[in-house]
Amino acid sequence: MGASVDTGGGGRTKNLNADLNLVPFIDLLSVCITFLLATAVWTQIDIVKVDQAIAPPDANPPPPPDPPPPPPLTIHIRADGLWMGRKVEEGKNYPKSGDEESYDWTTLETDLNTDHTTYPDETQAVIVTDDGVKYENMIHALDVTRKVGYDKTLLGGGPAQNGSALPSAGGAH
Repeated sequence: MGASVDTGGGGRTKNLNADLNLVPFIDLLSVCITFLLATAVWTQIDIVKVDQAIAPPDANPPPPPDPPPPPPLTIHIRADGLWMGRKVEEGKNYPKSGDEESYDWTTLETDLNTDHTTYPDETQAVIVTDDGVKYENMIHALDVTRKVGYDKTLLGGGPAQNGSALPSAGGAH
């Protein structure tokens, strides 16, 4: 790249060709643009609004917390009978009736209706079976809970263990 320089002399003008190095000028512009962008970002962060977590003294108090939900309804199917309750100490045993093969499903259904009337918003029941309980008894318990209005049913089972959270045959009455 060349440039002509006028020396202001007499009749003869002399053309001087000079090469201009533009690299430092481009470096200067790139540094200026970088600082411009960096300061523009910091001004945006500076504008972030921060609210205080302290309420003014004349503010309304927060609403009281909701009461805790009731424990889930549990039906425990054992070889010697049924147990139903929300808490171990408040549960009820339903021993097998006369022929040792039939559970007291009608009394259980009546008590399930009573519980559902007491807790109308509850739709969850837990059915726990011990090993050795026939599959048809678990399905019958599932049908009874669905009929009453407990649409969400959790199923569990396993060997009967001493010291478990659910009562044994001589547990709560």
